[in-house]
Amino acid sequence: MLGKIIKHEFKSTYRIFVPIYIGLAFLILASCLFIQLLEDYNSSLLSIISGFGIILLILGIIFVFISPYIFLSMRFYKTTATREAYLTFTVPAEIHQILLGKFIVSIAWILITILLACFSIAALCVAAGANIDDIIRFICNIFTGDAKLMVLQIFSLLLSCALSVLQIFAAISLGQLVRDHRVIASLAFYAALYTAQQIVAIVFLLPVMITEMSKDSIPAEINTFSTSLSTQYSGPVMSVLILSIVLSVVFSVVFFFLSNFTLKKKLNLL
Repeated sequence: MLGKIIKHEFKSTYRIFVPIYIGLAFLILASCLFIQLLEDYNSSLLSIISGFGIILLILGIIFVFISPYIFLSMRFYKTTATREAYLTFTVPAEIHQILLGKFIVSIAWILITILLACFSIAALCVAAGANIDDIIRFICNIFTGDAKLMVLQIFSLLLSCALSVLQIFAAISLGQLVRDHRVIASLAFYAALYTAQQIVAIVFLLPVMITEMSKDSIPAEINTFSTSLSTQYSGPVMSVLILSIVLSVVFSVVFFFLSNFTLKKKLNLL
């Protein structure tokens, strides 16, 4: 049944994201064309147009990045808190299966969007004259040279995406506890959950950061400038990352079960 739910969610959401991706492709092609025109022709009019084009491109990429959270949140609210939810919850499936199906589809669209947006930025850099090797080197420099630490960073990034989706699910589910103005109530619950999450993270992470950083002091004499701070502090960074991953897993589980409990026991449709 989970497979059928996932298939249905993909069919219901691809109509939203495919036009967004097509629009992003046209925007990138137009930007590459303007970059080529600026290289071939020195015109003040083209410079003005390209300035507006760059602003439009930045806004477009930002919109693409946040579009999964906007449209998937709207769909989750529509299919769990409005009259359409009667169809959702009459499906012969448990609440946790419905939530899991929506979660898997949401994560898939978020990862696809991130990859396409990053590819678009790389394509613009190449069009502007950047070397592909320099781009790859820049991407590698985002992470440290430690393979274990790199894996933890990537895993932490994936968990942060999962946590953000489950936090939205929990906020919208808790919004059903309020009779009127459920959208505003969901936003308020989201702010409350986010604040509580940040407070708990600070309480647990700050002592670890202070303790770990105090163990490694910067050497008094550094003979070369090739000393890498990321390598020097890989131990403290790894400890903080591991703890943040544990906290993300705990919060994700809490938000999932909170959503499941609310939709199962406190369901109040409009």
